[in-house]
Amino acid sequence: MANNDFDPTLVNFLKIDIRQYQAKIFSLDFIHRHGFTEQSLLAYSYHPDNQVSFRASWLLEHVCMQQPKLISQIYDSFIGGLPKQKHWGTIRSYTKIAMLATNRKTTIIRTVEQEEVLIEQCFQWLIDPECPVAVVVNCLDILFNLRHRNPWIENELKAQIQHLLKKPTPALASRAKRILKKMG
Repeated sequence: MANNDFDPTLVNFLKIDIRQYQAKIFSLDFIHRHGFTEQSLLAYSYHPDNQVSFRASWLLEHVCMQQPKLISQIYDSFIGGLPKQKHWGTIRSYTKIAMLATNRKTTIIRTVEQEEVLIEQCFQWLIDPECPVAVVVNCLDILFNLRHRNPWIENELKAQIQHLLKKPTPALASRAKRILKKMG
């Protein structure tokens, strides 16, 4: 979606009006009532204004958390655009959606190529010194989830966790130790 394709009313809703609502009411019905679809929220998450981008992805995250099966409708576009996203707040929401998409309880059909994109991107974020802890811990979970079809990930993930545990935050230490314990 080009900058001039963004509806100013919807941009204004994401930038200003959304603040009058509590996140607990975000739902599929909510986004439809306000003129969005899952696909359009994904498109707005690439808006050049970081606040608009973040709020679109945050709203999409809430909808996907309530109804994970909806991820399959946007998954191709979601994965295709993943390497282009540069806003950390938006990436945090993306990694939450990817955690759901890779969870064994969620039945999202993923191609080998899509998994490769997700794996590569997660490892890229993990080694980025600017990467926020919330994104790091979500990437650990995503990679943990993908290790079943990609057994090589386990050794790389363990090595990355050991490196990250040299200077951990409490949240990072907790999640990393939990994942290491699950891997045995």
